[in-house]
Amino acid sequence: MPSTAARAPLLTAVLVMALTSCSIAPQQAAPSPLPPPPPPNSVVGEPVAAMDPAGIPGALPTSLRTGTSAPVSARWIYIDGAENFNNRLDGGLLGILDQNSGGRYDPSVADTAGAAASNKVLTLDHEIIATGDAMVGTRTTRSKMVPGSGPTVSVTTEYTDLSTGTVEPGAALVAKDSIEQIRKLLGEAIEEKPQPSTPSASPSPGSTAVASSSPAAVPPPAGTLLGGAAFSPEGDLVVPLAVSPVTGRPLAAPVTVHVTAKSSTRLLSDLGRRMQQLASAPRPLMPLKPAPAGQKHVNCDLVPCAALTYDDGPNEQTARLLDILAAHKVHATFFEQGIYVATHPEIAASVAAGGHVLANHTMRHPDLTKLSTAAVQAEIQGTSNVIKSATGVDPGFLRPPYGASNARVNSVAGMPIIDWSVDSLDWQSRDKAVFLPKILKLVKPGAVILQHDIHSTTVDGQDQLITSLQGLGYHLVTVPQLFQGIELQNGRAYFCRGTTSPCTPGR
Repeated sequence: MPSTAARAPLLTAVLVMALTSCSIAPQQAAPSPLPPPPPPNSVVGEPVAAMDPAGIPGALPTSLRTGTSAPVSARWIYIDGAENFNNRLDGGLLGILDQNSGGRYDPSVADTAGAAASNKVLTLDHEIIATGDAMVGTRTTRSKMVPGSGPTVSVTTEYTDLSTGTVEPGAALVAKDSIEQIRKLLGEAIEEKPQPSTPSASPSPGSTAVASSSPAAVPPPAGTLLGGAAFSPEGDLVVPLAVSPVTGRPLAAPVTVHVTAKSSTRLLSDLGRRMQQLASAPRPLMPLKPAPAGQKHVNCDLVPCAALTYDDGPNEQTARLLDILAAHKVHATFFEQGIYVATHPEIAASVAAGGHVLANHTMRHPDLTKLSTAAVQAEIQGTSNVIKSATGVDPGFLRPPYGASNARVNSVAGMPIIDWSVDSLDWQSRDKAVFLPKILKLVKPGAVILQHDIHSTTVDGQDQLITSLQGLGYHLVTVPQLFQGIELQNGRAYFCRGTTSPCTPGR
């Protein structure tokens, strides 16, 4: 048996062989994770949120519901003191409403039952989506039910520089030489690829191949493609789409695409970069001179209006009436007698301070047609003098007592003559249960309503009258507002606004 010393080399060799044969292969390293894909350049997202009118200085929200055979539900926003902006908005709305009516549109009050039963309601929603310095961005959404195919919807945006009057469409946000790049980015968001520019081959003569009957792809022009473009607070270019930006074919449902600020900024026009900056860092609108209370912008060719007018004051009942009007935020026109203004100058001053319109109803309420020319002039000028002394206001309208006038009176009136189309006869009945139904039966859009603020029974009925008229959809306005846009002539009589005699049309 070998000795221990002799066995040692053999054991060592065996151990080395064992360790070599049993060695564990080195573990391979896990593969490195792939880098995340780059964020998309464009995605489907949400429309740009409209601004709250309550946060826009001078914003004048207005609404309309009509009950004609072509009913309309609309809302829009004027800007107090921006008359060019407001007049342009009026013109655009009237154009849409004329088209919807199939002719000339005239205001009407809503027939709730008729409108609900109609499947042809036109809905217009004009919103402010951006402001800053002199710039205002607006969006108009137009929707109409089409029997058998659902609603058709169009969205357009405009950008107005109030300091210059310049108005640009949504497409003007993008540089002209960048339109096709924007089109490609919009297509990527809805996974549509650009179409080849080469036309399809036509069948050769004698070939049995059948030509395709599919309509050729016609990409929408830039004005249509970007007609509703705007910016998000993050600076994304936001574009509503109802058709494919690539083929022009209708989408299954309208979508809104965001082209990221990183991808779109280099493709913008100067206007686009300016509006993008305002969307990301809003600035207040430039200061504008507001219109006086009781003369804010309203277009009575668009909305159904009625002018509340009161004769023969002022007296203690006038003061009570002012509180009722203030509670309803309504302004009216007061045809005042000079002798009562002299007796109650503080009440006349309160009428003016409340934003109401002061007008001339002569000194002592005579029949002017029975006076000499000099006496007529004294009655009119004396009243104007005392009103101005008490209130600082120089009245711009005359209402002859009893509505009595002739060529001689007209020649020396020195101001437009305002008569009426609705005579409440409140002085006769002295009962609101009698004169209120009479007014509500006779009133039409454009009406001038005659009442007398010297009677307590008349004042007693005003809260109910105002609530009823507003409930019907009437906008209660002053005489200057009712005839806004019409150049009134001195010595000429005006009864109402409208297209039926004796009213005066506004357009």
